Amino acid sequence: MTEKINMHSDLIDEDLKKGLKDVLGKLTGPVTVKAVVDEESEKGQEMAGFLSVIASLSGYISLELYGTDEEGAEELDRALLPAAGLYKDGRYSGISFHGVPGGQEINSFVLALYNLAGPGQQIGYWTKKKIEKIEGNVKIRVCVSLACHHCPKMVSACQRLAALNDGIEAAMIDANLFPQLVEKYKIERVPLTIIDEDEKISGVKTIDEMAELVKMHVKKK
Repeated sequence: MTEKINMHSDLIDEDLKKGLKDVLGKLTGPVTVKAVVDEESEKGQEMAGFLSVIASLSGYISLELYGTDEEGAEELDRALLPAAGLYKDGRYSGISFHGVPGGQEINSFVLALYNLAGPGQQIGYWTKKKIEKIEGNVKIRVCVSLACHHCPKMVSACQRLAALNDGIEAAMIDANLFPQLVEKYKIERVPLTIIDEDEKISGVKTIDEMAELVKMHVKKK
């Protein structure tokens, strides 16, 4: 579907590109970004262009784009497009982005790549062990605004859990694109985090706090 995609992004200027290249230069292994986009929509074009530029900044990043009528990236929720997911060693990492991760969320997107295919954020030994020992399947949705300075911290905290535990999925969702979710979850401020559709968390939590919350959530299931 790349014949309809303009492979550039207004979200990434030359100065930002240099900074991103420095961070992505720290990747140590391959990672694949798979995205499902409606190539006829403005946001679909924006997502494809954004991801194309990101992929061009590191030889470790591969990009696969799928149209809405094409098979591929079945793990991604096609009800919330555009969508992109990260894959490592041929497996879905559980990390996804619904809506273009521009604005403040560029930080969480690049950090997700760094955590999955690079050295990763330093976290405490016991926090890491706690995350790895969480059993069962958990789906986390972090509803954000791209202008929110606090939202990327929550997105990154939740996606750090997903990078360390195969049973955890963590999605960034641009709430401005999906009014049906704003109504469903009664979102008045962001970030708002939903765990398995039945537990809502307002504000920002640390990685350790999220690990504890998810651990307690699983125990109650």
